[in-house]
Amino acid sequence: MKLTNKYNLPQPMVAALEADDYDSGGADITATSLWKPPYMVALQKQHPDIEVDASDLLQSLLGKGFHAVMSQSDQMGIVEKRLFTHVEGVNLSGQFDRLILEEGILQDYKVTSVPRFKHQLVESEWENQLNTYAFLLRRHGVEVKALQIVAFLRDWHKGSAARSLEYPSMPVQVVDITLWDATEAEEKIADRILQHKDPSPCSPDDQWYKAPKVAVMKDGRKTAVKLFDSQGEAESFISNAKDAKQLYLETRKGSYLRCEEYCSVSSVCPHWKSIQGESA
Repeated sequence: MKLTNKYNLPQPMVAALEADDYDSGGADITATSLWKPPYMVALQKQHPDIEVDASDLLQSLLGKGFHAVMSQSDQMGIVEKRLFTHVEGVNLSGQFDRLILEEGILQDYKVTSVPRFKHQLVESEWENQLNTYAFLLRRHGVEVKALQIVAFLRDWHKGSAARSLEYPSMPVQVVDITLWDATEAEEKIADRILQHKDPSPCSPDDQWYKAPKVAVMKDGRKTAVKLFDSQGEAESFISNAKDAKQLYLETRKGSYLRCEEYCSVSSVCPHWKSIQGESA
């Protein structure tokens, strides 16, 4: 990765990003990369010198700082230990954040946003990653009894918590994560390794695809009254609305959020270029 500084960020920020001390220990793949789209991981390996701007990596500084403080202050757990094992001929490694050995609790720290936190509660990314650490520990003779995410919500707002029961009550949330049994973990991880050995182009789910929507809008209002999958459904809604004269339609294009904003190799991805060509 070649770091650029298009927005002239302060030198200490750029230097901190350049001094990334992450080390996979020579593994073929890590627990984090294992659950990223295999096609994306393959392109990252093929293009190690691709340019990434420092502005796109700033959030990682918050994560590194939080991890460092928590690890240095820990008096009860085993922290930041990297483990290795072989699966389907591949050297897999993972460095867990914290293991409370006596209780068998494995914890992972996350610095994230409130929307991303709420989204992750129904997604499998955190579950996959923590269960991979538990799998590695199991292979080293340590049985994990429970998995937890310790999430620091960087954009948490006290006023929002007071107004809504659905909003997180505290800026730090400890969440229990489903623990796979030994057989399930072996099967899922082996299958995922095989996907990385022969990567297919990213699926819509990998690309965080959102289908096009037809929005019913109202004069004087910025947000949609309601979203529909088709124009017919939206028109039917308007025809039955008491305030139909104030309503109108607005088409919202589909999006590939990961490809558009969160993939470091989208500029060299043939699959993404073909999608852009089809939509042009």
